[in-house]
Amino acid sequence: MNDILTVVMNLSTLVFVVTGMLGTGMSLAIAQIIGPLRNTRLMLLALLANFVLVPFLAYLISLFIPLRDGLRIGLILISTAAGAPFLPMLARAAKGNAVFSVGLMVLLMVVTMLYMPIVLPLLIQGITVDPWDIAISLIVLILIPLAMGLFMKER
Repeated sequence: MNDILTVVMNLSTLVFVVTGMLGTGMSLAIAQIIGPLRNTRLMLLALLANFVLVPFLAYLISLFIPLRDGLRIGLILISTAAGAPFLPMLARAAKGNAVFSVGLMVLLMVVTMLYMPIVLPLLIQGITVDPWDIAISLIVLILIPLAMGLFMKER
């Protein structure tokens, strides 16, 4: 029974992410997504928070709180992976700026693809990270459905 629930949960998450990105793309225009990225100060603060502050805090936590290796590695992994695919849906639910959240999510995903292979070996001894392994899931699950939605809206 547990195996069935795991498969259902994984499939549900996959459908949620793909349809969420498709729907987001169908509700926006490319110019709307790029527009918020022109706010340099805000983007630099977001990048600093996501790629310096959060990993630093996770690393400090892993130093001062005794965690099993799996939990410590998981904490560091999740702290370096910015750009959650459900960010636009959370922004909409919170009545926030959904357009900004999509632009930020795309920027964070692109930087994550470059950032994780460089930073993870510094934070976790003995790890090697293939940039393609990170990029392919982000491209297939998020960027392609978003691009398809944008394309459908334009047509």
